[in-house]
Amino acid sequence: MPKPPASSSVTIYVPGLGGGPDSSQRQPARLARALARTRRQDGGVEGYAARAAALFDLPAGAGLAALARLGEGHAPDRRWWVRCDPVHLVVDRDRLLLLGNDRLTLDTEEAMRLSARIAEVFAPDGGMLEVAAPKRWYLSLPAPEPLQATDVAEVAGRDVHPFLPTGNARYWRTRLNEAQMLLHEGLVGRHGGEAARGEANSVWLWGPGYAPESRRGAFTRVFADDVLIQGMARATDAMVAPLPASPDALDPGQATLVVWQAAHAPAQYGDAEAWGACLEALAATWWEPLARAVRAARLARLTIVGDRGPIHALEPGRWGRLLGRWAR
Repeated sequence: MPKPPASSSVTIYVPGLGGGPDSSQRQPARLARALARTRRQDGGVEGYAARAAALFDLPAGAGLAALARLGEGHAPDRRWWVRCDPVHLVVDRDRLLLLGNDRLTLDTEEAMRLSARIAEVFAPDGGMLEVAAPKRWYLSLPAPEPLQATDVAEVAGRDVHPFLPTGNARYWRTRLNEAQMLLHEGLVGRHGGEAARGEANSVWLWGPGYAPESRRGAFTRVFADDVLIQGMARATDAMVAPLPASPDALDPGQATLVVWQAAHAPAQYGDAEAWGACLEALAATWWEPLARAVRAARLARLTIVGDRGPIHALEPGRWGRLLGRWAR
């Protein structure tokens, strides 16, 4: 049987593959059986954005907000950017839980109204607030204060207190408090009450920094719907396309990255039933057809990567050895 070209590889990045950060949920049986046939290796850094950057071989300090702006279609620049995303904070006993922007019901008109109020907070510092989409906002400052911030994907569904910004913490936390007060005033002025779920009552800062220099990456083509991943692809000279419905759209002769995000939100918010159903669908729709391509030597390597935990790899030789072992 002829060998497939070495460049014919598919990597499936599945945020939420192992459940949420605090989860001990077992993967559904169909996917667990499939992954039992793979070779495992250490996944290295953990977290949605950090592991994605590692897949693209981007430097650890690369500005995620600046990369996401590339994914929005903006040309690279040398400005400092940070995501300033609208979120909803909800009190849960002694915790303050963050519901990410994926849980908001913002339309364009409301986003522009609210973002104008947030822009007032940073205007004295020369700040510029850019609304790329109703739920995706970007802040640029000409002389930013030091900031270390946790990606919103790591905080969604969790208590915000351990993840509040550091660096010049006094500056940033003061600005966040001012932003919350303005948003609260806007909501009271609009309907006289506290924010309902789905309404923005705060912002979350994450991904500060500058765009890295362009470089050649590991992937020729990237299928993803997230602007952050799309920006990483563009920064590494990869072709970008939306996620297709099945592997049929993939070119088996290229090094390809597929980002499959359906399991991410259920993992973050602890919806075990939806999480399991998503991973069952992943196994049936993506993993099993591509594993058959590996078995038939049409694909040199198939890899599945979560945002935490090990990396799983399947290669033609590995498949043959496993079949021989099971036959004995």
